[in-house]
Amino acid sequence: MEIKTSKAHGVPDSPAVEVPPDRPRPARKIGAQKSPRTKTLGARIFGVVRVLAGVSLIALLVMAAFAAYRYAHVTDLLRLRRISITGCRHADSAKVEALVRRNFQGNLLRLDLAQLRARLEREPWIRRAEIRRVLPETLIVQVEERVPSVVAEIGGELQLLDEEGVLLDRYGPGYDKIDVPVFSGLKGGTAEEYQVLQEQNSARVRTGVEVLKQLASGPPEMTSAISEIDLSDESNVKLVLVDDTASVYLGDRDFFKRFQMFLTNLTQYQGLKAEGKEVDVVDLRFDGQIWFYLRQTDAGQAVSKGNSAIRNAGTGPGQAMHRGKD
Repeated sequence: MEIKTSKAHGVPDSPAVEVPPDRPRPARKIGAQKSPRTKTLGARIFGVVRVLAGVSLIALLVMAAFAAYRYAHVTDLLRLRRISITGCRHADSAKVEALVRRNFQGNLLRLDLAQLRARLEREPWIRRAEIRRVLPETLIVQVEERVPSVVAEIGGELQLLDEEGVLLDRYGPGYDKIDVPVFSGLKGGTAEEYQVLQEQNSARVRTGVEVLKQLASGPPEMTSAISEIDLSDESNVKLVLVDDTASVYLGDRDFFKRFQMFLTNLTQYQGLKAEGKEVDVVDLRFDGQIWFYLRQTDAGQAVSKGNSAIRNAGTGPGQAMHRGKD
């Protein structure tokens, strides 16, 4: 069968497509290529060598430092030869130096500063010690001494204490400028027993120091009128007046306020004495009130200044006389 096709009317014939002739391509030079495996192996070997070199260098440095450290701690070039001590006024600097040399001899770098400081601070007068090395041969010791401020009766002898109750020395002529009321009622019949009971005694001394500080804020006659502070009862501070035998009870607080009330009404106390009455206790522990307890030999009665009434007291070992606050 013969099939014939005809082109659509008006459609031009497609032009013939010319194919360009093949052009010869220049040949490329292919260089020699390295094996990836060979390159990776070389890099690894170089990295290992570099790490080994670094480790060896560090090891050499550590060994050198250790050798230098050992040499510095044994060499006589850094042996302690000179001790400089400052700050000693009451403490004997020669004894402090002897104490240092007795507890340490040798190379300065082997000295335990904390241990030596603790040993020095166990000495009575030394409150704090600062220690530093100055190479090659010097040790500098800076001493802060305790301040003597309290005179206490311990076992029948007067002893010198600081505000924390640390026993410093026996009270004598060299300390006569410390003119304060004597603290009594502390625990321990001897200085050694006192130190064994240091914690309890320190608490009592701090109470006595607080009494003095409060009274020192008032007029001078407040402290000058007192000869003794009895601390035997922790809940009741007792004062003994100068040239008097009566005990003044202040309780455990408001020391200034209560003693000031007594001084304000001092004429009442003096009036009782002028009448020949022996006052044994002046009790100021009740706010706004003064109770006078007379000795056993007197008759018992109470007087209230507020309403001028007189009544039998029947309290205390002897006569009690109560007076209200002015």
